[in-house]
Amino acid sequence: MTPRQRLRFIRRVVITLLILATPFVLGLLLTYEKIQVEFPSFMEDQPSIKPQEGPRRLPPEKAVPFFRAPTTGGVPFNPVPADAVSLQRGEVLYKMHCALCHGETGHGDGPMVKFWRKDANHPADLTATRIATQPDGALYLTITQGFGAMPALSENLTPRQRWDVINYVRSLQGKTTAETQGEGQ
Repeated sequence: MTPRQRLRFIRRVVITLLILATPFVLGLLLTYEKIQVEFPSFMEDQPSIKPQEGPRRLPPEKAVPFFRAPTTGGVPFNPVPADAVSLQRGEVLYKMHCALCHGETGHGDGPMVKFWRKDANHPADLTATRIATQPDGALYLTITQGFGAMPALSENLTPRQRWDVINYVRSLQGKTTAETQGEGQ
């Protein structure tokens, strides 16, 4: 057989196979919804670790908890030191989220207050003794869950950002975090 004849033979075999396979492939395409052949994805056979399964790793030292604030007696305590970085972050966040109602200096005289009714509960004066004597954890819970007309800011601020705002509010009050931690215990 010459190479040309061999090529013709191969071409005829391929064409014959395509002609024979066409009805089968068309039949599969038309009945796919009815037969619904399941193809294995192997995702169900892979190893997986659920959130409550081991091995669980310990957090690094001095790590700020991500999901829940550390507590003492049910009230969270401030794990973020009131250093310059925290105060600077807190100031930016306070001006962005809090100053509209509580005012630049925290006296409850923000620009939004003039639009409130006279008989409405006005924003708290953050420098008042009532707020200044509260532990940091109480302020954290107020920011997280909201209180009265104040909305919950848990979706707007991460836990770390909330502690930074509290550190800044304490600087407006002229207190340090260490002083407020001692008052709450």
